[in-house]
Amino acid sequence: MSQASRIPTEGGFFLEPPELEGRLGLALKIDSILLHKKTKYQEIHVVEAGPLGRVLLLDGAIQLTSWDEPAYHEMMVHVPLLSHPNPKRVLVIGGGDGGTLREVLRHPGVERCDLCEIDGEVIQAAKEYLPQTAIAFDHPKARVEVGDGLAFVKSAQAAYDVILVDSSDPEGPAQGLFGPEFYADVCRALRPGGVVVSQAESCNFFGPMLKDIFQFMRGLFPLTLYYLAMVPTYLGGSIGFAINSLGPDPMVGPHPGHLAQLGTMKYYTPALHRAAFALPAHYQEFLTPDMVQRQIGSF
Repeated sequence: MSQASRIPTEGGFFLEPPELEGRLGLALKIDSILLHKKTKYQEIHVVEAGPLGRVLLLDGAIQLTSWDEPAYHEMMVHVPLLSHPNPKRVLVIGGGDGGTLREVLRHPGVERCDLCEIDGEVIQAAKEYLPQTAIAFDHPKARVEVGDGLAFVKSAQAAYDVILVDSSDPEGPAQGLFGPEFYADVCRALRPGGVVVSQAESCNFFGPMLKDIFQFMRGLFPLTLYYLAMVPTYLGGSIGFAINSLGPDPMVGPHPGHLAQLGTMKYYTPALHRAAFALPAHYQEFLTPDMVQRQIGSF
């Protein structure tokens, strides 16, 4: 492999910013650059990468590839929506590529899904270059707003059955989506028995940060859990999700009868739903004691 660069170039290897003191990174060979734009909030690239298909980069970090994006989007959406007995109103914070919205609107019982994305340029890029994920933006049940997700949630009171925080990494425009004030507002925005899922990185690289997040989440919600999905093009091969519930226990598995309505999945299965909560022993260092007891002690 030729020398990798942190600047995407056609025909070269792009190196995502490495972790573990610069010792571990992920290199991506780029065939062509379809879009390069600096917005008010971040730098956007959409590139072609052979069998990986089209790749969305924000500030030099891989957000999705068309090859493996169903793993992320299906697990973010279907674990909470199939745990809730009757999700009718759903909110997506972030998710400008449209993949999370697409999966939400596969659920026929959902009456409305609001999406609030801070950077409208990401939505436009997805519509033009990522039709696989952007297919639901014009769905009649979708309401799309370009704006600040923190302010949007603060104005909502007991409005949603499920809230999905589909954010990028905790820096730049997404930084506020990882703090206690935001999650206090999220809790108030849920209806009784509501569920919220957030993109929550990986304990392999963000363990100390997640330990702090789990602590304040457990002060707001009666049930906080952490589950995993395998996404090969994320550094380390996996991504984590924090799920907080005001009622349903997502470890029980999908609600009977709901799954059959969704059609064919590319990643999600009922067995994988339950297995996603089985965690490596060394994650105990970053979980709260009750999370350890439920997630590691119950398998």
